[in-house]
Amino acid sequence: MTSRERVRLSGVDLMESTSRSSASRINVVVGTLVMLVGILAAIAAVVLSLVLETAGFLALLIPAALALGGGAFVLWGARRSRLRIDADGFVWAGFIGAQRSVRWQVLEQLVPPAPGDRRLVTTALLRDGSRVPVRALWEPATVPSASSGGADHSEVQNALLSAHRRWLAGNR
Repeated sequence: MTSRERVRLSGVDLMESTSRSSASRINVVVGTLVMLVGILAAIAAVVLSLVLETAGFLALLIPAALALGGGAFVLWGARRSRLRIDADGFVWAGFIGAQRSVRWQVLEQLVPPAPGDRRLVTTALLRDGSRVPVRALWEPATVPSASSGGADHSEVQNALLSAHRRWLAGNR
């Protein structure tokens, strides 16, 4: 779920990590497979048209192009939806929508989410008094944790808290 590498900031070791939901990881595979189906359909259309000497099979290029485009879109969204923690703060993006970020310098506190929102990882309270909900990891209703009251984002929450504590320790 998390890839990590060491980063040095102000003499303090910080972990750089990227977290993705299970749905996002699955969509990487699905997007790739749909694109593969599109490529195979395009090859089949050309080969059948040449072997059978009829242009009718070239009509299969339309669904092949749609499969390539749809698979590329799913793959793009799956690669994009993540929560990334680095030395400067954290950045998150969903399948669609704007990418958002919070820098450690403006973060006052991280608050645990209220139960029931499967995407809400935490709420960031900023120094200016504003609240920023961090909705980064979408889990479908079919995952086992959905039947027990909501998604378990404790690993990501702990990574965020740990990174913020390390930043605070290095900058006080």
